[in-house]
Amino acid sequence: MAISIQLLSNGNLQVKTDQPVTLQDVLNVLNVSKEKKKHIQILKGANAITNPEEEINPSDKISVVVDDTYDFNEETPVSYVGGVPIVYEDDWCLVANKKPFMLVHGDGQTDDNLTARINAYLQSNNARFPAQPVNRIDQEASGLVLFSKHPLVKAFLDEQFEDGTAKKEYLAVVDGRVDHREIDINNPISRNRHEADKMMVFKKGKPAHTHISRLKLFDDKSLVKAEISTGRKHQIRVHLANIGYPIMNDPLYGIVRNNKGLMLQAYKLSFLQPFTHERVGIELDMDTRFKWFDPELAKEAR
Repeated sequence: MAISIQLLSNGNLQVKTDQPVTLQDVLNVLNVSKEKKKHIQILKGANAITNPEEEINPSDKISVVVDDTYDFNEETPVSYVGGVPIVYEDDWCLVANKKPFMLVHGDGQTDDNLTARINAYLQSNNARFPAQPVNRIDQEASGLVLFSKHPLVKAFLDEQFEDGTAKKEYLAVVDGRVDHREIDINNPISRNRHEADKMMVFKKGKPAHTHISRLKLFDDKSLVKAEISTGRKHQIRVHLANIGYPIMNDPLYGIVRNNKGLMLQAYKLSFLQPFTHERVGIELDMDTRFKWFDPELAKEAR
């Protein structure tokens, strides 16, 4: 049995099947939450169908109609201040390369943020729905941020970041010469009750796992790769600072040495496509901010 889902130009979906199935089979593929089910209708021809046992044949015209709940409206954040590099896009989602010092979403104080710029891009291309960020990276960091373009796939993308199906890798320049090639960090993280903006390693905190690989050594710094299987706030920053290697220019957990921003880049991301479940992989070149190092100082870690 193969059920395919295609996006129509009006934002609704078309369902095709190569053999008889039931409405429940279609609902299973759509995997729509109870809340979102309130805002869709599934039509066979011109008639709405609701019985899970309703038979659907290859010759039937099946469409999923989404009401206007999720459409662009006057309250949708939109910013035409500047563009944003989009490194991947398909019908369901896109991935943007966030520059340092930009918020992923609004903080109530500024109208210009990555989500608002993505919305401006989508709106200018006559998209029906605004973007929704799936993952977030810190304001001063740079790198890959995944956005859902359709409300019915947001939950599927979210779930991948919650259960570890989505894979994220980061590059970081840290203060100090990292002693080991590989470091596995399994220190739980909690909110710092004494400093509201900060997190901390705390034995009663939430489980957090970061794997660090040393890539290059410099006179008094190191280039490392970080892989995370959990997504706690400030996880990489907290873990590295806790073992004595704070990320360079970290205003919360380290020392700010120049104006280049937090030397942390989300450079690699992979996730599964909605409906087809094919894996998409994206990788960026090293951020140009990192290239202030004199190449003569760098040597392969050994």
